[in-house]
Amino acid sequence: MLDNQRVHAEITALKRSYKEEPYPALEKRKRWLRSIEKILLGSEQKFIEAIGKDFGHRSEFETLSCELFPIYSALKHTHRNLSNWMKEKKRKTSPIFWFGSSSVLFQPIGVVAIISPWNYPLQLTLIPLINAIAAGNRVLLKPSEKTYHFSLLLKEIFDERFDKSVARVICGDHTTAKHIAENEVVDHLFFTGSTEIGSEIARSAAENLTPTTLELGGKSPAYITQSANLTSAIRRVILGKIINAGQTCIAPDYLMVDKKHQENFVEIFFDILEELYPKILENSDYSAIINEKRLTHLIKLLEDARLKGGVIYIMSDGAITKLDGQKSIKEIATNLYKSERKIAPSLVLQPNFQMGVLKEEIFGPILPVFFVGSDAEALSLVEANERPLASYWFGYEKTALEKWLRNLVVGGVTVNDCLLHCIQNDLPFGGISKSGRGAYHGFWGFENFSHRKAIFSQSRLSSMNLVSPPYTKWKYTLIRLLRFFS
Repeated sequence: MLDNQRVHAEITALKRSYKEEPYPALEKRKRWLRSIEKILLGSEQKFIEAIGKDFGHRSEFETLSCELFPIYSALKHTHRNLSNWMKEKKRKTSPIFWFGSSSVLFQPIGVVAIISPWNYPLQLTLIPLINAIAAGNRVLLKPSEKTYHFSLLLKEIFDERFDKSVARVICGDHTTAKHIAENEVVDHLFFTGSTEIGSEIARSAAENLTPTTLELGGKSPAYITQSANLTSAIRRVILGKIINAGQTCIAPDYLMVDKKHQENFVEIFFDILEELYPKILENSDYSAIINEKRLTHLIKLLEDARLKGGVIYIMSDGAITKLDGQKSIKEIATNLYKSERKIAPSLVLQPNFQMGVLKEEIFGPILPVFFVGSDAEALSLVEANERPLASYWFGYEKTALEKWLRNLVVGGVTVNDCLLHCIQNDLPFGGISKSGRGAYHGFWGFENFSHRKAIFSQSRLSSMNLVSPPYTKWKYTLIRLLRFFS
């Protein structure tokens, strides 16, 4: 069977299931959620091992904390709140129609296709799935081909243990994703990945006017202000940047630091890094880069930054090393003679916008650092890029924070830490402009995958009789008066 025929067969099977039961009852949706939880509980170690195999090395703790924990949390939150989300919501009725009533019903939209990425393959596949089936939809999952072992395992487990009339897994490459995006039977397309691929997916979906949710990326800034505790802020930036070796869509992509903190910044940074990750290239807590192509690209970004005037620092053999023009970045920054694809975290000082590290999302443990003299200078640096997916602000000056929050257009913000707005079940997660479109998590995901059906119910007594034909003189007077009561 050709790939596009295979895709169409899976989607149409799900559409038939939806048409047979377009509004699944609460208990049935909860049963679907419990099935996901059982799958996870019975297959945790298998998922950990498959993801580790795909990465070459993925910290087991990171898979537990960044993949499994958020999914369990999302399941519990959804199970606890779903009955309330599904209730028809009463709305205010305009005074002149007060005999009637208004409400909103959250209607399942049909078949949702979820195209997920490689960096957090389990979490970024299952949390949108949880949102979509909680809303009563049927779902086609297409995991990334870059996490080959994980994707095969997910398909095998879902084929064996999950109701195929509700959700199915299809494996394939970018061609498969394109066929899904182009399929006219899909009612909503959810994509997580790069802005470049996201724009291609959106163009394909637009041919059929298929609604899309795009969870993209961009250059998420962190700002350590004058009022911040430097040591605490650096520790939290490192934790946000180095988890999964920087392969996180909301990782701090570059750092702005008030000049007050410039002295000894490099030493403090690497002291804390060594404390958190001793002998980092040999440390099992530190994850590898997903493939050789990505590793080579990160090395090229460092070489490009050095060539264009950047001052690069790295921890090598327990000492802070400045990578000048005589030193091989590949030999110093990577575990050259081992099978794991690891690269040591680095700082790029004196960055400029001619460098690749400031033109693209880095997606690795490279951190450009600007030292700024004011909040206005920091804001102008952020505004030199597209609107980011996330931003991190460190400090304790309330007025400055309020100004930052009001003036910076960004997907989401964590104050005095990194990443944590993303795992709050009662907050929406999503980007804006080039960093994404639409939001999910918790109720926001339920709403995203629902049609908000407006309902007006007329009573036996109808005020419309007062403005029905024939249009007499007094009705003209009445309609003019009603403008003051609407």
